[in-house]
Amino acid sequence: MEKAIVIDTNLLVLYLVGATDLEYIGKHRRLYPTYSAKHFGLVRSRLLRASKLICTTHVLTEASNLARQIANPMRSEITATLKRFIDLAEERQVPGIQAAEEPFFLRLGLTDAAILSLDPAGVQVLTVDHDLHIAALEKGFDVHNLTPYLFE
Repeated sequence: MEKAIVIDTNLLVLYLVGATDLEYIGKHRRLYPTYSAKHFGLVRSRLLRASKLICTTHVLTEASNLARQIANPMRSEITATLKRFIDLAEERQVPGIQAAEEPFFLRLGLTDAAILSLDPAGVQVLTVDHDLHIAALEKGFDVHNLTPYLFE
């Protein structure tokens, strides 16, 4: 079992939509044509190996807004999957004022700065965002950029 994982917004949206119904990935404008069921499987396998799933309030909010950009009944089903994810994950609340003090805030924005505000000891960052990947490395996080695995 791997250490706790903090997941970025893009991968959380992929996970939520795919966990709801793999066919929804091809119907979701935030995912298609970039992602497929294969990509969902890779993310899911990484999350299943984690000792714990961690999400910041900012990631949950952004992922909720993006994942719900689809018509009903798919939107309601994805929202129900988000509820189950929230029940399982450990939510970390990073005050906006704290995240805004991160040196990377101006470049990456609030959501990624909140991830970088977490203590890098004991967590790994799972991302497809190159800029977040580089910033997390600079801050001493164990970071895994799935981009090379998703698009090989």
